[in-house]
Amino acid sequence: MRFSLVVPTLNRQVEVEAFMQGLDRQTFRDFEVILVDQSGADIFDEIVARYSRKWPVKHVRSDVRKPRHACNLGARQAVGKIIAFPDDDCIYEPDTLERVDAYFRKTGNQGFITGAVLNLDGAPTAMGRWLEKSQILDRHTIWTGLIEFNFFMPRDLFEQVGGFDENLGPCTPFGSCEGPDLALRLMSAGVHGYHDRNLLVRHMDKSSALNGSRAYDYGTGMGYVLRKNHASLRTVLTFLIRPLGGTLLSLLRRKSDQAAYYFRTLQGRLAGYFSREGRQAAWHTPRGE
Repeated sequence: MRFSLVVPTLNRQVEVEAFMQGLDRQTFRDFEVILVDQSGADIFDEIVARYSRKWPVKHVRSDVRKPRHACNLGARQAVGKIIAFPDDDCIYEPDTLERVDAYFRKTGNQGFITGAVLNLDGAPTAMGRWLEKSQILDRHTIWTGLIEFNFFMPRDLFEQVGGFDENLGPCTPFGSCEGPDLALRLMSAGVHGYHDRNLLVRHMDKSSALNGSRAYDYGTGMGYVLRKNHASLRTVLTFLIRPLGGTLLSLLRRKSDQAAYYFRTLQGRLAGYFSREGRQAAWHTPRGE
């Protein structure tokens, strides 16, 4: 088995159906899907039965509603050489797995690869700032070059670094940056990463409505991961200055809602960076190169 695709989900049959349809269009077909179902019901039984006739589908049930716990749980069932963790509401382009397979055949199944994001209409995403060209990643560019649902690595390397930090992501106090954290730990173990601008996955854009609570939660995750992984002063300042600048510029433009959003982002990043949990995690995390 070449690929194991671990998909955590909670009550999203329509999205999972669309994801499976995307897989059915893949030009590369050697994969299994591990659907980690946190719904506590039988709502995915028909989808699992139908697509199991096309490729292996493992239906893993979890009573813990925590996405990165679900990822680690599903990974323990995986048999593929390459592992990935697509969101249940993303859609692979037809050549996504073919491109990833070619990359790992060229590298001898070494390193990890990530790519770019399109919205569901096929246009560039509005989900933040991203690298504009293909390049080798470092401990600074990882923050604008990696997204969790378009992130592939050899399964043995994932296991070597202990999988995802389950204290990160939705349903935790630190609501984001599980992918950069995993990538930084891979880098500390000597693994190289690559951003392929032509490796594409579609995902719905986040709501354009400004959400201060979400901004704070996402900010705490970034602050925690920056501290945990001993980010350089340059990187820390970059991701503190940006929301500070956004706050001030929005105030000058008299856009109070936007200013509040940027300020909550800044507050979250500071809270995560200076948290007791962040300090403790940094103490136990080796410094990267």
